[in-house]
This record gives sequence, structure tokens and C-alpha cells, in this order.
Amino acid sequence: MGLPEAKRLRASMGIKQVQAQYLPQVLKLVLIKSIYFIAQILCFWLFSLIMHQFIVDQQGYLVWQLNLFSFSAIVWLVAKHIGQWQALRLNNRIKHDLQNQVNQSLGAQQHALAQQYSTFHWQQVFLKNIPALAGFLSEYATQKYLAALIPVFALVIVFSVNWLVALILCVTLPLVPVFMVLVGFGAANLHRKHLVSLERLGGLFIDRLKALTTITTFNQHDNQAALLDSASRLVNKQTMRVVGIAFLSTTVLDFFATISIALVAVYIGLTLLGELNVGPVLQLQYGLFLLLLAPLLFSELKQLGRLYHQKAEAEAAWDSLNPIINLPENLLATSSLGQEFCGIDWLNFHTQTPEIHAHSLHLIKGQKINLQGNSGAGKSVFLRALMGLQPASHHLHGRCILLGQSPVILPSSVRENLSLGYKVTEQALWQALTQVKLADVIRALPQSLETQLGEHPPLSGGELQRLMIARVLLQSADVILLDEPTAHLPKAQHRELALLIHQLMADKTVIWASHKALPKAWFDQVWRINNQEITMFHQYDQGVKGALNV
Repeated sequence: MGLPEAKRLRASMGIKQVQAQYLPQVLKLVLIKSIYFIAQILCFWLFSLIMHQFIVDQQGYLVWQLNLFSFSAIVWLVAKHIGQWQALRLNNRIKHDLQNQVNQSLGAQQHALAQQYSTFHWQQVFLKNIPALAGFLSEYATQKYLAALIPVFALVIVFSVNWLVALILCVTLPLVPVFMVLVGFGAANLHRKHLVSLERLGGLFIDRLKALTTITTFNQHDNQAALLDSASRLVNKQTMRVVGIAFLSTTVLDFFATISIALVAVYIGLTLLGELNVGPVLQLQYGLFLLLLAPLLFSELKQLGRLYHQKAEAEAAWDSLNPIINLPENLLATSSLGQEFCGIDWLNFHTQTPEIHAHSLHLIKGQKINLQGNSGAGKSVFLRALMGLQPASHHLHGRCILLGQSPVILPSSVRENLSLGYKVTEQALWQALTQVKLADVIRALPQSLETQLGEHPPLSGGELQRLMIARVLLQSADVILLDEPTAHLPKAQHRELALLIHQLMADKTVIWASHKALPKAWFDQVWRINNQEITMFHQYDQGVKGALNV
């Protein structure tokens, strides 16, 4: 089995697991649309009967026929609108659930998760991947049942009217799902490649916008424009492939349906004219009814074919969402609000890729640790391992938050960046902003807390980092892991922000990695990573005198 096929199967299995959560709502939709279909068939039968009486028997309609026809038409329309409303409601519920799962993952992994992906990737998650997956789940699961039940039910009715027409339909109907499956095999891989290329192009464009000053300084406009043009050509080429396969799928499905209906129409027409005497005798009522009913058999299969093409897009979207919403069990336990950090007493701690080892690690609740090591020694890997984001022998239990070097801003409002989808009161938001001395700045923004930060937030680097500290405060974490949070700030801002962090985290357990000057008195211990080995020192031990800058 090739890699694309294996990915497709894994994505299909994951989507089926999600579908199972909404089975009651799906079955409810199937029932409503089945009622809609039955009412439609009854309308066709009564219309054919009334036309036969008018044209052939030269008789008027009966009152009960008109009343039943009107009632069926009303049921048809009402069931159709209720079905559309229920489908939209299910779609919105799935989107809401998926967004909550993403926000829950962000709440658990915090910056460690957000910084793994570009801003453009997060935009794709919320604006494209979640709607694509929700649309597919709310429509395809229902249509799958309808495409299996309705054609069989309709064929039984057709067979009871005219077995030859039913035989024609039985021969042509299987061509639709067969071709649908054949096209679907290649569509999923094309969608994955298209999403990856689109994300890379978006990330490349955003990076060039951020580096516009540098590009101007070194006069690299033409080179970068050529690079973007080359990347966009690749995206355009893959877009046309996706559009082409979608057009091919729809066209061929319509072709098979048209040919089948045309064969039925020719047979019925020649039989009614007396030019063809094959099969049962046909009256106008039965012929007209069969002509009206035949397209319904194909309409459900054609709709499934269109949604099956969307399945490829949903599988590609699932590939992006699955690593985000499906957290490892140990991480879910780590992020549980019900647990409390009580300290650690570990032996033989080690990580993989890169390998970092510690004979023993001891940490008491409330202690402050300064994590030292040269660039590339593995400080970030160690902090991620403590969070449970990196394979390791041990991880911290309790509510842990990692604050990194660069502020991780979601393309949403200030409020959503602070709350991460959780319910947080207005008072709590402003209290956190006041603590980080950012309340006046946020009030001065055009829409205050509802101001959209987007790709170019209206805040400086230091203000964005303060916003991240406010986010940390709102999470009520037990352990704060700091991965050089002031690395990109000027010396004066570093001192101011470091002091603010020290004051706000006074009652927390803190492990702080920093290359910049930090007062020795702030810390109880020093953990140093050297040659892939973690060594613990008391800050007054001879081995680390002068290691902390005063």
C-alpha cells in the first residue's frame, strides 16, 4: 500500500469516527428527507393519474385526488425546508464542536502548539478546513443513506409498473457509483497537495511582508517577486487540476444519468406511439409517472457523487485538523484543570531526538528554576518535554503553560486571543490586562477588546508579549515554563518585562530559560544543560557562581 493510499485510509477512518458522534442527528435527517421523497413520488403519481383522466379518458379530476395532491405537495415543500434547516443546524453544530476542540487543544498546549504552525495555517484551519469537514459530515453522512435507500425503493416501484424500464435502470445505475469511486481515489491526494502548496504560498507571502524593510534595504524586490511568482504558478497549476477533476466527475455523472433517462424516454415514447411492442403494455399514466420518477433515482446518486468529491477535500482537511484536536492521553491528563502540581522527584529522565538525560530532577511546588545552556543545547526541547509535547520518560502533571520567545497571535480579536475560546468574564479580562499594564493600550484601540489583530497587529512586540502574559494569567496555571520570553526585546524592555513576570508569577512554580541578565535572587536553583546532560545546582553552589547575571 502506497503512502497516499495509507493517508487516505487513515483520514477516512478518522472521519468515520467523527461521523459516529452525530448518528442520531443524521438518522433524523434521513427520515425527514425520506418523507420528502415519498411525498414527491405521491405527487408524481397523482399528477400522472389526473393527466391520464384529462387526456385519455376525457374526464375531470375527482375532489379527493386534488386534495391528496395538494396535501402531498405541501408535505413535500415543508419536509424539504425542514430538511434544509436541520442540515444547516447540524453543520453549525459540527463547526462549533470542531472549533471548541481546536480551542481546547490550544488551551492545553498553549504557545507550544500555536508556534508549530504558521499564522496562515491557523487561518486555513478556521476558515477552510473546519467548514469543509463540517459541510462534508453534515451532508455526506445523510446522503450516503439516502443514495442507498431511495434508488432501491424507487426501483421496486418502477419494477411493479414496468419490469423492462426497471431493467434498463438496473444496468445504468451502477455506472454512477463505480465512476464516482474511481475518481475519488485520485482526488484526495490532489486536495492534500493543493492545501500544502496554498499554505506554503501564504506563509511565504506573509514572511516577505514582514521582511519588507530588509528586502528594500538589500534591493531584493525582483528576486523575491520571481520566487513568489514561481510559487503561485505551482499553486495555480494544482488548483486547475483540482477544478479539472471536479468538472470531470460532474460531467461524467451527468452524462451517465442523461443517457439512462434518454433510453427510458425513447422506450416509453415509442411504446405509447405503438412503434415498439416490447415488454408490458404502457398507458399514458404509467409512462408519464416513470418519466417523472426516473430522474429521482439518479439525483440522489449524483448528489452523492458531488459530495464524494468533497470527501477528498474533507480528508485533506482532516490531515490538518487531526494533529491539533487529537491530543495524546498524557497531554490531556497534564492539562486537566482538576489536577494540581505537587512537585516532582524523578530518576533517569531522558528525551528522544535530541537525546537529553538527567540522573535526577527534583522540584518543589513554588520553586523558581533558572534553566541554562548554550544555544542549541536543548532548552526548548526540554521545556516541551516537560509539557508532554516531546517524547520523554516523564512529564509534568497539573496545569502547565509554556510562554515562548515570540508572541503567538491568532488571527482573531483581542478577546479571543486572551480567552482562547473559554468563557472568561469581562472583569477578569480587564483585570489581567491591568496587571500587565496593557489596559489603557487596549482601550485606545478602535474596537477595544473586539479589535481584530490579524497579520499585522496594532501592538508593538513588547505589548504583544504582555498580551501573552495576560493570557497566561487567565489560565490559572500551576507551572509556568518560560522559553526566553524577552529574547527579542531591547534591554530596557527586557528588564521591565522580566520584572513584571517575576512579580506576577511570585506564587507559581517557574522554570525560566533566558540568555539575558536576570537577578540571581529570583531563583532557588539552576538547571544547566551541557553535553546533553541536565545538572541541578543550588544557586549559591560554587559550581554556578556568576552563572546568573545580576
